[in-house]
Amino acid sequence: MKLTKFLRRADSSEGRKGRAGLAAVVAGCVALTSVVVLTGAGDPNSGFKFTQSGHWIYNSAIGRVFHLDSTTHQIDAQVPLTTGTPGAQVVQTDTDAYVLSKSRIDKFGKSDLSVAEPLETPKDDEAPKDQAIGLEAAGSVFAVYQQEGQVMRLGNHPAKAFLGGRLGDPVVTSDGTLWVHKVDEGELCLLPLTADRLSCPATVQKGHKGALTVIGSKAVFVDLTSDRVTDLTPDGFGQHVDLSNDVPESAVVAANDVDGRIAVLDRDQSAVHLIGLPDKSGQKAAAPIIRKLRKGNYDKVASSGHGLAVLDRKESDLATVDSDGNVGYTKVESNNQKDPIKHEPNLFRGDDSKVYVESGKGDQVVVVDQDGRAEPVVIGTDDDGIIHKPKKPPTSQPPKKPDEKPDVPAHTQDPPAKKDPPAKEDPPKRERPDVPEKTDPPRKTEPPKKPKAPATINAGVPGAASGVSAKYGTDGPTVNWRAAVANGAPITAYELSWSGGSKTVSGSTRSTLITELADKTTAYYVTIRARNRVGLGPAVRTGQIKKTYAEAESPREIVVSKDGTSGQLTLAWDRPTMGDGTFVRYTVSIGSPTAKPRVNSTTTEATVTGLKDGTKYTFYVRAITRAPNGDLLSGKWTSLTGSPLGKDERTKRVVASRGAGTEYGNCQPPDCAFIQVRIENLLPNTDYEIVPYVDGKKFNPGATLETSSEGHMLVDDRFPCGMVGKRVYVLVKGPDGTYKSNTFTWKSG
Repeated sequence: MKLTKFLRRADSSEGRKGRAGLAAVVAGCVALTSVVVLTGAGDPNSGFKFTQSGHWIYNSAIGRVFHLDSTTHQIDAQVPLTTGTPGAQVVQTDTDAYVLSKSRIDKFGKSDLSVAEPLETPKDDEAPKDQAIGLEAAGSVFAVYQQEGQVMRLGNHPAKAFLGGRLGDPVVTSDGTLWVHKVDEGELCLLPLTADRLSCPATVQKGHKGALTVIGSKAVFVDLTSDRVTDLTPDGFGQHVDLSNDVPESAVVAANDVDGRIAVLDRDQSAVHLIGLPDKSGQKAAAPIIRKLRKGNYDKVASSGHGLAVLDRKESDLATVDSDGNVGYTKVESNNQKDPIKHEPNLFRGDDSKVYVESGKGDQVVVVDQDGRAEPVVIGTDDDGIIHKPKKPPTSQPPKKPDEKPDVPAHTQDPPAKKDPPAKEDPPKRERPDVPEKTDPPRKTEPPKKPKAPATINAGVPGAASGVSAKYGTDGPTVNWRAAVANGAPITAYELSWSGGSKTVSGSTRSTLITELADKTTAYYVTIRARNRVGLGPAVRTGQIKKTYAEAESPREIVVSKDGTSGQLTLAWDRPTMGDGTFVRYTVSIGSPTAKPRVNSTTTEATVTGLKDGTKYTFYVRAITRAPNGDLLSGKWTSLTGSPLGKDERTKRVVASRGAGTEYGNCQPPDCAFIQVRIENLLPNTDYEIVPYVDGKKFNPGATLETSSEGHMLVDDRFPCGMVGKRVYVLVKGPDGTYKSNTFTWKSG
């Protein structure tokens, strides 16, 4: 039974105070009530952002940062780092991770795992003395120093703000907007993802205590003095509603909702309250649910989406409330308890909505999943990188002095050994060469023991691919990666996906070209996951891929212009649009568009020699241009299959190209135009079936038409097409065989 059902059955009289419903207090409260019906902030599928996979943990006991796979709870990457301090939080963007130590921030790349120079931090007299709170959202991360009143945004949009004074617990929305509460002044300030400075549009009533939280995708302020929740906007306070029960001013509010409800920790009573708000129609909120915890000094609370994690840092006790309302407890302690300095555990809500509760040294973490279930994981490594639980060191005795007897209990000492009598000497043997010496009989040998069967390995889903990167080229991005950890079962495939498409390659592949994205002009990302027989591993995303300059379009109307000479063909084409660059040359390759050019030409014609008569060759022609920044750009290719004949005869041609613009159903200008098909020198007065293809698939049933008395035909009003960026060609079938046209890239008119 999910938490939403559990809440409805809660005793409505428990811990409640009579409150007027929303309709009786505020009429037409649209802004906030629309918030509470959105997908909860704990849902990793809410919003448009890409969720970061897993969590990085700094183990200060051995000076390493480990990446914990959020699915398998296995370590799949690690980075040596000796400059961090105990309790340092690690936060991650799409491409980098940051270790937030006191007065220091170390950065390393997630793809190459190389540590960069530490980030510039405030000067010594301004440097924060407290441990930073880390937050992740929308590809950026934040370091908030509450006692010093300082905020740093790291990643693609770096920013710094010095507010001064104490800050309450910060929150960040799914669009990357950070909200902070200046406790002494009462100001509520925001830092949008694209802004470089904070603004403070709202002020809490003087003397009132409260906290920020996120419901769905919106930030709100919970006033604990007046028991009121108020919507926040860039212009200040929005609408408000009253809470349905009393909440003490000393309560701690979770930074994110639990299934649309506000989670509040009552520290005095060791209890958590899940408080609903009126629904969109203004109906009275459902009764709150109160879950009692065993007595403790709980001071941290976080939502995992459908469950809760509550931490007592002093005693290292973690309480969890799962989606069925069950309460569980876990101890979060460092493995080495002999350290005289006790480092308190820390609680962090990852971008994947899971809660990670780390021991003070980072050598143990408890993962609280989205439903509130907890699993402890030991974080440590041998030299060979195999994760293990620490072993007790063997007890060793101090070295003994030469005249010192070993320490053996009296009752276990062996009696003094008797002296052996002197051995008798054997008489000398007489030499008798004619008598052979006796030899010992051969000893019976025992059969070899059968080797023990290897221990059974329980396989799990693979880890994350490492070293993921992508480089843009004319034919699309090339994605590179290093092998993922197999976790007991061989990796059989890597699955890549992007908005609107996917591709699967073999488990031994480490690089692939994605031609489907060759013409995408907006920024995008490619995600990769490893698969084995158990299932799919966690997703890892490339950095942002975006084309800077447009390359040349496909050369048009390519044909075999001369084919009567043995061992060679002459190709001709029309000049294409050159995009953002200036023309340099044309290249002609054979067999692949990326093969080494066989011929270079500065005209729209090229002769290819060294061919074998009667053999079919596929020729790829593209224009090379020079971009404004000086880079050479390889244009889109057009291809044509032809064979040298070695004798003069009429050249049979099927030429496809973009024809006149048109409008047909969903096919609209400027993308839409007819595919023009020009047929030359086939059989006269003969019916041929003409079928257009896009990216290798038939997209139109085609038409059967008759050639002229000379074997010619022009089809320019039959096949509307608007598939920009797709590869287009035509097949022509008749009694004398099938002819394939050139292949070219469809462009907008």
